[in-house]
Amino acid sequence: MPRNVLVAVDDSPLGREALAYALDAFPDARVVAAHVAFLEFDMLPSDTPEVDAVGLDELDGVGDETAQRVFEAIRDVVGERSGVDGDLGSVDGERENSEDGRTVAVSFLTGEPGDRLVEYVEAGGFDHVVLGTHGRDGVSRLLIGSVAEDVVRRTDVPTTLVK
Repeated sequence: MPRNVLVAVDDSPLGREALAYALDAFPDARVVAAHVAFLEFDMLPSDTPEVDAVGLDELDGVGDETAQRVFEAIRDVVGERSGVDGDLGSVDGERENSEDGRTVAVSFLTGEPGDRLVEYVEAGGFDHVVLGTHGRDGVSRLLIGSVAEDVVRRTDVPTTLVK
C-alpha cells in the first residue's frame, strides 16, 4: 500500500474528486494535495513564493484568489472525509485529524503544471500519484494538452487517474 501520496488539485470538481478518491483509497497514507499556479496564465509575479507541505491553517495569503479557492476546497474535502471541519490539529507543520491521525499537507507550486508535478513527484519521494482528468481525446486534447498524461508518461510512480 502506498505510504506517501501526491494529489494534484486544481480549481475544478475533478480536483476535488481526485482528493476525495485518494483519501478514501489510501486511508493509511500521508497525502499531499498540490496546487500548481501557471504564472503566465494566472498573471502572478514571477517571484511568487511556493509553499511545501504545510498545514491547512498556514495558507492565508498564499497564491491568488484561485489558489485560495482551491485551498478552501481542500479543507472541505478533508473535513467531509474526516468527520470534522477543515480546522485540523497540527503535527510537524502538517495537518492531522485528531480522530484518526490522518496526515494531509498542502503544497503550492508555480510553473508549468506538468513539469512542476513531475519534478515534485521525483523530489518528494512519493510512491503514488492521483490526478483528475477530463478524458479529452482527439483535437481538444491536442489543443489543450493533458497535465495528467504528461505526468503519467514522465514518471515511474504508479498513477491513478480520476474521471
